[in-house]
This record gives sequence, structure tokens and C-alpha cells, in this order.
Amino acid sequence: MIRKRLFVLRMIVVLCLGFVLAFAQYPDTLWSRIHSISPAGDIDDGKCIRQTIDGGYIITGACVPNGMVSAADVLLLKTDSLGQIQWVNSFGIEFMDEGLSVEQTFDGGYVIGGRALFITGPNPNSDNQSDIWLIKTDSNGDTIWTQTYGGSGHDYCTWVEQTPDSGYIMAGTMNSGRSYPPTCFLEYTQSATECAFLMKTNPIGELVWTKTYATGSYGNCARQTADGGFILAGIRVSNDQPDIYLVRTDSVGDTIWTKTIGTVDSLEFSKTIQILSDGYVIGGHIGPMPLAGVDGFVVRTDLSGNVLWTNSYGDSLSDVINAIEVASDGSLFLFGNTNCMFHIHNGNMWIFGTDAYGTLLWERTYDFALNDYCWSCTKTSDGCYAVSGLLGYMLGGDLWLAKIGMEPGVTESSQPQVGYRMVTNTPNPFSNTTKISYVVSQSGFLSIEVYDVLGRKIQTLVSRSQEPGEYSVHFDATNIPGGVYFCKLRVGDGVVATHKMLLLR
Repeated sequence: MIRKRLFVLRMIVVLCLGFVLAFAQYPDTLWSRIHSISPAGDIDDGKCIRQTIDGGYIITGACVPNGMVSAADVLLLKTDSLGQIQWVNSFGIEFMDEGLSVEQTFDGGYVIGGRALFITGPNPNSDNQSDIWLIKTDSNGDTIWTQTYGGSGHDYCTWVEQTPDSGYIMAGTMNSGRSYPPTCFLEYTQSATECAFLMKTNPIGELVWTKTYATGSYGNCARQTADGGFILAGIRVSNDQPDIYLVRTDSVGDTIWTKTIGTVDSLEFSKTIQILSDGYVIGGHIGPMPLAGVDGFVVRTDLSGNVLWTNSYGDSLSDVINAIEVASDGSLFLFGNTNCMFHIHNGNMWIFGTDAYGTLLWERTYDFALNDYCWSCTKTSDGCYAVSGLLGYMLGGDLWLAKIGMEPGVTESSQPQVGYRMVTNTPNPFSNTTKISYVVSQSGFLSIEVYDVLGRKIQTLVSRSQEPGEYSVHFDATNIPGGVYFCKLRVGDGVVATHKMLLLR
């Protein structure tokens, strides 16, 4: 344990020097934190990070709170705005439990979606079953209720979000051949049973409906759309070949359309998706065959899932994209692993940026330990990015958090005025009022309107001609219920920008 601590301290010194000497032209690393939570030096993993209404962060993943006498439990970690720990909680059912998605709820508490692995026979390597696990906590991370869902196979939740009716929507995979979500080509299995799903519950976790999709499909990420429906991204395996799989649904999970994106001479794997005003951007990786090196892969589609462009990124080893965030000007921040062997092993954390068309602008790596993993990111209320991951050693690992600055050379007061665009709303999430900032680069008539997730207009904030310049307007939500809302900036008859806002009650 002492050797591990000394190794971490040496690496921090080296990295700090490296940031100053080698990466000045890239976005600044505003701060970096390494947290060791498990007392015996076991793995502490940050699988999902989100910003909280107080400007801090909530992270879920896995830890081993009782050392060698227990297996992994779901981790819930709350930090302040500088990444310093405020409190830690863990949740365990039986053998192996893991949080894969977390969100702050309207009441100020948290909801965690993940998996609980049960041992159902004498052999833990083969006699086991994963169930979907949903955990609701109060604002201090103490359990209010939990629910498990699943059948006889392996089921797990990879994404959870609260819905405007205070219920929850989950996405993931049912009847999988593995007890955990695949992160690369080597970890999927093809059978006659696995399928991506969406699952809706009421506010206390009781099932309202469950919808499953194509056989041979995995659900890795989903988002709520402006009309109250959902877009789900994952993979679909046919003839032992995975391709990117998209499902667009209505508000009750019924399919509107599906798309399978891939070619006969390559394998495609999607891990994350983000909604844009005019389509979707999907991140993952692509490779010629399972044991060869792969590249990070980005697909841009229109609102019907038709491919507009694709691009790949990486070097001679394996590189994978695990998360994407969209900057205020449409450019992309991408997060994952690089210089890996067999896709995700012995690699470094990798962060890079592109323009809105996927052209690489900059990239940087973080090399802390033998295996470094960058799993999740979230855009912060000040236009920066918070990242979570794992520093993996031979027999353990520590949780990593960092805050990354905005695009190189860009500050909030000096962002280039290109077209009309929404900048941000601050704070987000918010409780009663929030300030929406936007830029006008040429004279013209524009409007800013707020819509709920069912596509109903809630308020018109701006409707007039404006001269070039930077503007802001306040949205007063005192008399409307908590939930997800969308702010749309329109010029003429077109929507130029759409921004998601979370109102907490």
C-alpha cells in the first residue's frame, strides 16, 4: 500500500511538470484528484460523473469498502467544486455490484443505475446472474429505496435519467452472455437471447413498462429527446460481427425507426451518443478484426439516423472513445483510452477535440499507472469539462477526477462570434431561475423559446430583431414543475441551437 502511494505521488509530480512543459497549447487541466477509498488498496473506479446543483460532482462506480472480506460494491462519491471528497457511501447486495450511471434528482437526492451480480451456485465463475439494480438516495447518499429487475440471464442498466413525472427511464441489455457491459470487441457474445432495452418506472421504482429491441443487440447509452421520446445507441451483432445500432422511440418506448451502421470489412462499436439540434453524434471504436488494433470512431447523423460523416482517430495501437461532450460552438470534446493493447489494456487516458465536422484540432494523454481508463465526462456550468476514470495497478486501482478547461485559447468572454449560437445557461441544473447567454453575429430577427420534453412550448424569452453582440436573458421557472427543459434559439423558421436544462425541485 505504501509503495502504491509513493508511486502515485511520483506520477503526480511528473505529470504536473509535463503539463507545464508540454501541453501549454492544449486546454488546461484546472485540477486533478486521485482518491483511494477501499482500505486494502482494492479497485476504486469512477464509471460515471455528473455535476450537482451546488457546483460539485457526484460519481458512481465500484469500490471494496471492507477490504478482502467483501467483493465490490456500488460506489457513490460526492465532491465539492474542486473535486475534494465531501462524503462517500457504498451499496452491496451479494457478490459483485457496480454503479454505471448516476444523476441528481429533482428532490436533491440521487439515482444510480447499474448491476448486482448474484452467485446462484457453487462456482462463482459460471454460476451467477446479474440483475438490473436501481438505487434512490437522499441528498446525503443514504438509501431511500432500491429495486432489482431481471430474468434468468444477465441483465444490467448502463444509463438512467429522471423523467418529468419524477419516475425513471433506464437503458441497458437483457439476457446478455456476460455479467457486465462489454467495453470492446473482445467482450461481447452473440446468442439468441440478448437484446437492448428501455425500462420506465414510477417515482418509487415500480415498473411502468419495458420495451426490448432486436435480438443480438446491446444498449450502451440513451438520451431523452425534445419530444419526450428517446434515442438509444449500442451495438447489434450479426454473423459474429458487431455494428453500431440506433433506436429512436416515442415517449413509451415504441420504435419510430432503427439504424444499423457498419460495413462488411470492419467491426463497429458504439459507446456513447449526444443529441444535437439537427441530429446525433455517436462515439466508439472501429477495427478490421477483433484481435487487431482499433481506432476511436465518431459518426454524425441527421435526425433520421442517416450518416452525414464518419471519422476515425488513433495510432498503431488501440484507441477507444467512451464519452463525448459538445461545446457551445458545435465542436466536440472526446474522452477515452489510447495506446492500448487488446483494445483497453495497458493504455493511457486520452482526451482530444475536433471541430463540428470531426477534424482533429488537438489531443493529449495522461499516463499515471499501468492501466489508465477515462470512462465518463460531463460539461460543467462554466463551459469546462469534468472527467472520471481509474488508475489501474497490478492488483488494485484508484479513482481519478479532473477538470479540463475549454477549447485552447477560448475564454467565456472571448469566444468567437460565428453565426447565432447559444452559449450556456448558468447555473445548470437550477432551482428557480437561470441565466441564458447567447451571441448574435449579424442583425436579424430571432427568438428564444423554452420547451418541455413533450415538445410543448413553456415560455418565449426573446422575440425581436437584435444587433450583433453578446446577450443574456433570465428564465424564471418558479411556477413550473421540475424536470428536463430545452431552450431553442431560432432564426427565421430554423432552429439554430438547442440547449438542455435541468430544473430541480
